[in-house]
Amino acid sequence: MINAREAKLFKVHNPPDVLPVVGPLSWGLEFERARRFLYISGQVGATADGLVGDGLLEQVKLAFDNVEGVLRSAGMTPQNVVRTGLYFTRHVDMTPELKVDFNRLRTDFLGDHRATSTFLYVHALADPRWLFEVDAIAVEFES
Repeated sequence: MINAREAKLFKVHNPPDVLPVVGPLSWGLEFERARRFLYISGQVGATADGLVGDGLLEQVKLAFDNVEGVLRSAGMTPQNVVRTGLYFTRHVDMTPELKVDFNRLRTDFLGDHRATSTFLYVHALADPRWLFEVDAIAVEFES
């Protein structure tokens, strides 16, 4: 498996005439040598047997673990992720301290890789116990 960042298979676009990047992400990623795309549906903070994590940070960790499981099933890793959609319910009060903890979990998942990302608040998710959901797009690059 090729590590996209090390192989320089994509170009990061964080132009100086756009608002500076505000988290562990990139505004744009350009890639020409894509071999496969994997679209990952929204994953929530619950285990395979339906146990929902206690609180936002535990749910975020479980949701990223679930994304990693889908990536593994396709022979990919978080280094292949080029986009995440991050959905928080209105019950989450994203304080500065909580944002630091959330970004630490996101960085733990992605490492030094900076995928594009959208951070949204939504009224609710499909289960009222869920506070967070993440979807993703991953790319495998040609050798």
